[in-house]
Amino acid sequence: MGQHLAIGFPYQIFVKPERTYNETVSLEEVRVEMERSLYYDMGLFEAEEEEKSQVFTLKDQPLKDGLLPFLESFYPTIYEKEYVNPEDDKEYPFVLETLRTKPFEQWLDFAREKSNYAFQLDTHTSLKFMRIHKSFQPVVSLRLDCLSLYIGGGKIVTEGISDFTKFFKFCMHETFSEHPIVKAIDIYIAG
Repeated sequence: MGQHLAIGFPYQIFVKPERTYNETVSLEEVRVEMERSLYYDMGLFEAEEEEKSQVFTLKDQPLKDGLLPFLESFYPTIYEKEYVNPEDDKEYPFVLETLRTKPFEQWLDFAREKSNYAFQLDTHTSLKFMRIHKSFQPVVSLRLDCLSLYIGGGKIVTEGISDFTKFFKFCMHETFSEHPIVKAIDIYIAG
């Protein structure tokens, strides 16, 4: 199977302390660091504290209002290129039409079907690690369940690409800045 670079929106982000030296890391500290170092607009997420972790879930309203207009702009940009498999660029019109006709409440179920490369819920993303800026230098791990919009062709070597994914994410923010939901997008490793 292998690993591939992918583009998608984290639907849920599960945050677990990895190294805290018996100190605590607050939900707000995690939120601030995710905005600072991962470029998420955390206003697009709802936060929930669980016993041993924190969970951030993409809010319904930005998804409902922003996903379809964003995809109508994003899909032709990414799929209608000579380097994309011609079969892949036939999927996105079907995804757009399906999302236009299905009630919003069924969009996530449609993604869970995993019947389209251009829109599926990916629960096998690679872990991210993030250092919180505090005196004891805690590290937290982030596991993302993503609404995958594009999975790159060909397997990748995953050593040393973190800087590239952050830069690419910044470029996505700039390119699609008229769509506020883009501030929740992520570039990640699938598989």
